[in-house]
Amino acid sequence: MKCFRTILLILALPLQALAGEITQEMMNTAATAFAMNYSGLYTMNAEGASNAAFYGQLQAAGAVSDDHILDPAFAEAYEALGDEAEGSIARLCEAYKLSASENVPSAQDILDAMKALEFGRNFNAGIEASRNRDDGFLLYKAPSLVKKGVKKILPSHARSFRKLIESSHARTMVFNYNKDILKLLGIGSKTRTDQVKDIVSFVSNTKDSRLIKSKASNAEGMSNGFNAVAGGAGLQLSKVDPGKVVSHYNGKSQADVIIAAVTEHAAIHEEVVYLLAFHGQSKYQYFTVSISKGFINITFAADDNRPVPVVITSMPASRVEYSTLAAAIDDFMRGKDEVPDLLGIWRMADQ
Repeated sequence: MKCFRTILLILALPLQALAGEITQEMMNTAATAFAMNYSGLYTMNAEGASNAAFYGQLQAAGAVSDDHILDPAFAEAYEALGDEAEGSIARLCEAYKLSASENVPSAQDILDAMKALEFGRNFNAGIEASRNRDDGFLLYKAPSLVKKGVKKILPSHARSFRKLIESSHARTMVFNYNKDILKLLGIGSKTRTDQVKDIVSFVSNTKDSRLIKSKASNAEGMSNGFNAVAGGAGLQLSKVDPGKVVSHYNGKSQADVIIAAVTEHAAIHEEVVYLLAFHGQSKYQYFTVSISKGFINITFAADDNRPVPVVITSMPASRVEYSTLAAAIDDFMRGKDEVPDLLGIWRMADQ
């Protein structure tokens, strides 16, 4: 905590100057933190370098204003971490930057963002492990088999989404499906991290939730249902204000504009898993999206029937335009019963 308290002292110097309370020691400390040799009288030491690096991280994250005022929410979040704080500066700054991009953050928002980043790293690491071990089928290895497999799994109205999977050479895993068919198709379905397992379970249970189905005409009730299913699985959903992430896209529907914008937002904040849900009439559809190490990872329920088939497809981002992906998912969601209205955007994390 010593490093942080030193920074707080430095940030308080302008106020102390007004009171005429600055001492030589304070000036030396400030010089150290700003990596300066004050009037040639002070030599940088290891502690000074550490303080300067810490302050630089705060500035880069936007936690310090132009007039050197530290956001109180950051200080509160730091203090809340207790003994873990000193080794968590980089993660805390990253979490602050994420939460500030979505809203004016509170200390709890920053702590929740830290959880979301940790969860996302583990989830995407599980998908990466599956790609590296060739779990799932690879289009460029067996294109005809892949086309048959994808056509079998996805509904007919998902034609453009199937084409996107094929054209991007995506690797695709299927869960909660007939294991004999999986073996026949050569599709791996190992949940290599707990976070992958948790999302597969969440997607399956949400699609099968009587609570959500009973609230099909009530957006607030459905949102509460999503949170209830997540809570039962030990997951936390942190709401994201759509107005903070949806900006400049034009599209044929509200849904594909939102999907494209959130995907772009996910590219800026890599690793975070975003949950998007839409509803309309008596139907609802949702999926998760995250971007990590050059891949866009999408999770969705391919069908409503038990056992609900959950698909995770991992697409090379270099082969996919956000607007094309959004339009394909939009087509997939609509089908015969349109689900065009946004229900919510959330960040996913462990509780």
